[in-house]
Amino acid sequence: MSALEYAIDSVSPQRLVKTCMKQRGQNLLCTDLVGQAVSVNLDKFCDIYIVGAGKAAAGMSAAVCEILKHRISGGTIIVPYSSRYSGSPISIREASHPIPDKAAVRGTEEIINILKRTTESDLVIALVSGGGSALMTLPRKGISLSEKQSITKQLLSSGASIKEMNVVRKHLSQVKGGQLISSLKSGTTVISLIISDVVGDRLDIVASGPTVPDASTFKDARMILKKYDIWKGSTDRLSSSVKKIITNGIKGIIKDTPKPRDPSFGNVHNILIGNNALVCSYAARYFETKRLRVKSLGSHFQGEARGFGIYVAKLASSFAGPRKPSVFLLGGETTIRLNKTGQNGRGGRNQEAALVAAINSHFGKNSDITICCIGTDGIDGNSRAAGAVVTPRTISLIAEKRIQLKSYLEKHDSYNAFKKLHSNIMTGRTGTNLNDITIVCNLTQK
Repeated sequence: MSALEYAIDSVSPQRLVKTCMKQRGQNLLCTDLVGQAVSVNLDKFCDIYIVGAGKAAAGMSAAVCEILKHRISGGTIIVPYSSRYSGSPISIREASHPIPDKAAVRGTEEIINILKRTTESDLVIALVSGGGSALMTLPRKGISLSEKQSITKQLLSSGASIKEMNVVRKHLSQVKGGQLISSLKSGTTVISLIISDVVGDRLDIVASGPTVPDASTFKDARMILKKYDIWKGSTDRLSSSVKKIITNGIKGIIKDTPKPRDPSFGNVHNILIGNNALVCSYAARYFETKRLRVKSLGSHFQGEARGFGIYVAKLASSFAGPRKPSVFLLGGETTIRLNKTGQNGRGGRNQEAALVAAINSHFGKNSDITICCIGTDGIDGNSRAAGAVVTPRTISLIAEKRIQLKSYLEKHDSYNAFKKLHSNIMTGRTGTNLNDITIVCNLTQK
């Protein structure tokens, strides 16, 4: 667990912002992960506002306010309920995640009202991180919040990827897919600091890209809904209002989201300051200080959690035979396709992957192998756990207690399975979100 604590602490929102944002006299310099920088002269701005939403927004805003001290004129960010934050010169609103609620709508309306007051002489600093899709919510006119909640629930349970979910959400929103920028007067300077929680780090997908041009279309949204059998469902699955919005968008009756090269983004600077590869690199650094051989397998893992769990079990079995103490690191984000009957338990993709790994692992009697799957935000699915850990002791307990793991798997009830095994990882909200990380560690002495 020490490696995970070190890695997550190293990529805290405060650290990421302070690493990327530097004030040099009257110049504000912001540098992304690959070294590309944007510099603005603070003297040219009358007011500086902070807006944003996401699981990391509180920590990000605290760092920006510390750097710019008394120059902040105001602002609003939206964070999940029970987030940790201290006193701030801006408004911090709490709302629901992953299903949006009325508080999210009120917070978003407050952000828009701030942006509408800005002029070309103002600077807007937008803070964007995972969770922002639910937290910054304003349904298109003609769609109710309850309809938006319904389709969000269906997409979450369908097994759709975050990219697919956010394509749909963009086209049912007034702010996603770059539409937040339409609230500003042309020429207003925006610096958007983005912490990625999506595989591939596509900025238009993170929090549904409120400040980023959108290449997807209404036609794409319909195709995704058809793919997951939501479009043709009965009226209680997809409302006629939602169908009408998407159909009218395809016909050109409703304007699509702003596309790349749209002139409204002329003074908008989107800057990636954190991602899953970074948190994996810090985990690797920790293990290397312990003189363990580390193999990083990348931050691209997607697909269903069950398939990923089988792959992880195979990695663990590859430790058989003489070898030096070593570690595999894997990053990414998988999905779960829930039972349509509604008979689903507690857990998330990390616990489900760990459960499948436990079912398929056969550790030697004297082995010292650990499998750990965790969400960097500290919350896995609908459970209170961040993930789960599997060791030879876990496998022994399964046999001793005669726990039928497959029955828990069928009900997607991984949290309660690991609760019986005392193997859930409980961290509470970490205040950040950089996808998931899996560690397969072998300390067996040969």
